[in-house]
Amino acid sequence: MTPPAPRRAGDEAAERIISLLWLLLSAPHGLERDRIRRQVVGYEGLTDTAFEKLFQRDRRVLRAVGVPLETLEPAGFDEGEAGVRHRVVRDALLLRDLDLTVDERRALVRARRLWGDSPLRADVVRAVGLLFQPATDLTGDDELAGYHTLMPRADPRLEALTQAVADEAVLRFPYRDARGRATRRTVRAWFLTLVRGRWYLTGWDLDRGAERSFRLTRMEGEPRRVERATDAPGRPEDHDHADLVARLAGQADAERVRVWLAPGRGQGVRAVGEPAAPRVEDGAAPGPDWELWEAPAGPREDGLAAEIGGLLGCAVPSAAHLDLTDRVRAGLAAAAEAHAGPADPALLEVALAAPVRRRARDSSEDLVGRLLDIVGLANRAGGVDRAELRARLGITDERLDADLETLRYCGMPERDFPGFQFEVAEVAGRVHVERAADLAGPVRLTRPEAHSLVAALQTVADLPVLDEADREAARSAQRRIRAAVLDAGAPDADDADDADDAALREAEAHTAGEPPVAVAAHWDVAVDPATVRTLLAAVAERAVVHLTYRSVHADALTERDVEPLALVQDGARLYLQAWCRRAEDHRVFRVDRISAPAPTGETFAPRARPARWRVHPDDAAGVPVLLRWAHPVRDAAAGYRPDAQADLPDGDRLTRVHLTDAGVAAALVGRHGGAVEVLAPADLRASVADALDDALAALPAR
Repeated sequence: MTPPAPRRAGDEAAERIISLLWLLLSAPHGLERDRIRRQVVGYEGLTDTAFEKLFQRDRRVLRAVGVPLETLEPAGFDEGEAGVRHRVVRDALLLRDLDLTVDERRALVRARRLWGDSPLRADVVRAVGLLFQPATDLTGDDELAGYHTLMPRADPRLEALTQAVADEAVLRFPYRDARGRATRRTVRAWFLTLVRGRWYLTGWDLDRGAERSFRLTRMEGEPRRVERATDAPGRPEDHDHADLVARLAGQADAERVRVWLAPGRGQGVRAVGEPAAPRVEDGAAPGPDWELWEAPAGPREDGLAAEIGGLLGCAVPSAAHLDLTDRVRAGLAAAAEAHAGPADPALLEVALAAPVRRRARDSSEDLVGRLLDIVGLANRAGGVDRAELRARLGITDERLDADLETLRYCGMPERDFPGFQFEVAEVAGRVHVERAADLAGPVRLTRPEAHSLVAALQTVADLPVLDEADREAARSAQRRIRAAVLDAGAPDADDADDADDAALREAEAHTAGEPPVAVAAHWDVAVDPATVRTLLAAVAERAVVHLTYRSVHADALTERDVEPLALVQDGARLYLQAWCRRAEDHRVFRVDRISAPAPTGETFAPRARPARWRVHPDDAAGVPVLLRWAHPVRDAAAGYRPDAQADLPDGDRLTRVHLTDAGVAAALVGRHGGAVEVLAPADLRASVADALDDALAALPAR
């Protein structure tokens, strides 16, 4: 006979917390602390201080999973705990039926599927799964069936930060600014915003006395809550969120400048600009057949100056824009200085390891919330189909089995009700839970879940490929959720002397304004919706498409016939996965570099998808290159698919990537203005240094 699996600490905590919940549900008028302490297994044998700490933590978990708690203080008691009772607000416990339309449900299905690889996706999966069972007829004819997303990029800190902005908590964290300088910041959290594939925390910086925004990838370690009194202002109801998004996206008041381009070069500038008639102030053309183009300067970090630097002398700013020329020259000079002489030998000896993807742990909140969801869904006549339960919760068979086993240990406290646990059974593929009459449906959505769902719906509402009716359905679903969960408020705040509860009360005052979690600039601004619609239709119809593609590495235009397989969004970028008949292999194409796609009238048979998608035609033959990425740009290293990396104490990152030739390496270095350095091989480093010197010489003298 196989012995039962040992109970895990997380399971025991969940059992204690659910026992506490069921005890409170059994007493509509509330219970005093002493009785709670006597009856709930897990509180016995604790000191007064230890019990108080654990009790407060368990209550915070219950509130975090949507259970509304209330503290009742009878008249005549001015201090102490005598007579103080704790209870669950039954009228606010269960999830409200939103009576969604078919189009609104379809928007929720899309939001659930498009939210992508993020810890926040669990919130969205739960919320959609509890609001309704996504029917197959809502997805079978979806024009987005060929559309997949990796956005937003996973960051295990997002879950905690979402809760922090919901509570308007004060956070402290180490941070490296855009110049790589290490600082320590103390911030009252207001908003969490996704812009162009990057997450930002916006709030009130207590040390600087002003609003500030912080990129999550520049945070060092885990932000921690600071339990301290503060006069920092709360989240403003009239905050101009559109302006915040514009600033974070670098799109506010974009300057337009003119640039000379060598014949056939500068395809990136040509893609976002238009030809311009030369003027006297533009100066003479740098060479024969050079053309003048006008384009938006863009944000300083990744704008036109970087594009020109990466062209290594094949693009020169107009004489009317000496400041832009100076920026290009400064970037190339910094890159040349970084490559003067041999690489630092100490960096060549640093041990590299394969990139590790961190995963968010299954917290007490996650487990307790999931167990209550199972009870609420399975505690009905006939139970619930196992496959439906798994789909609603977004979990595997193994996870469901483990949860059901844990649930068998849960129920009423054992002191006065020995053996009165839930009855959990599975018959003919249906899960049944009995002895749980107090939970006749799923528990209401939590505020972070509602915020995450509102944000996920924004990804749908921002998709220009959809018609206006579908986009309005997403916005309508947003309004319903905000009205039912956020704007309505909830009796979450009990214990007037509890700092956590005070934060919750204050947060309630600001829910009518902008949601603290927001998604914006869903696509890169250069993506053409008509191109996306054409490609999506080709994916659905298995139609061969002829297109023109701009290769950034070769800085050239090529004509291709491709067999489209899927569109994949990664951050703010949209990619086409396809079989390229020109290369006779699977390829990935950036959609903003595709122009004039048109069906050829030919269809194709589906092909097996490759285990590894190649971005460049000859990347398999590339040579391994050791690169140093300065902290402000180190996140860009992921786009080159490093097979090994290491983070340095100063915040820089070393990566080993495969590059096809010296031209690709030099363009990469020139584009980042000294923030990227080729360390090895030595001959490639020398070639890059020569290319940088030539590019500096091509710029006009100041």
